[in-house]
Amino acid sequence: MKFITPIAALLIAATAWGTPQEQTPSSVQAEAGIVNISAKGDDVRSVLFDLFRQTNNNFVLDSGVRWVLYLHLEKVSFEQALDIVVQNAEIGYEIKNGVYYIGKGRKTAKNNTSKPNPTPQQGEQTPTAPKLPENNGNTTSKMVTDNDLQKRLTTRYSVTPIRKVFEEFTRQTGVKIEVDASVPDYKLDAFLIDTSLKYSLDVICDAAQLKWSKTANGTIKVEKIKQ
Repeated sequence: MKFITPIAALLIAATAWGTPQEQTPSSVQAEAGIVNISAKGDDVRSVLFDLFRQTNNNFVLDSGVRWVLYLHLEKVSFEQALDIVVQNAEIGYEIKNGVYYIGKGRKTAKNNTSKPNPTPQQGEQTPTAPKLPENNGNTTSKMVTDNDLQKRLTTRYSVTPIRKVFEEFTRQTGVKIEVDASVPDYKLDAFLIDTSLKYSLDVICDAAQLKWSKTANGTIKVEKIKQ
């Protein structure tokens, strides 16, 4: 069993790693709805508290929420910063009467700003969605697009089989990745935070001396570079 450790650690803005003694408290500064966030191994509870305190927004955090964050964001909106934090901590939030309720199992939704679908009046016709062409037994899919390659993913794996890592890429992006039999059973560290599928593939394949390519079947194939 071969072992490699390509550590892909894009921490939002390439934040440096540090020991627990070197970690600095998270800092959040707000100006006209624009915030800066820095966290180097801080708990998500502290980051959220600072974010909401500095922006004068109200929130309630469910009990049991724990997550270590490494991130650095400069001059982003409050909503964008909040979305990034909850996404990386694998939690969500709802807004009710101006209060943000944050926790696990919550689906991010702005309940108090959603608009109901209008009810068709008598005599009006409801537009119908265009009918998609039938497959007619043709199993060939369109090729992976640039937009597919820009889909975001997050992994926190240590000494994990490479095929499992690629399976997680597929699960999060919906893009099927085929690993050729020529690829050894490497084990690797894959710490990727909100990175694109293309970046993640480039990092893993470069470290493991592999290559990836698009196929005519709408998949991505990973194989060993021939010497």
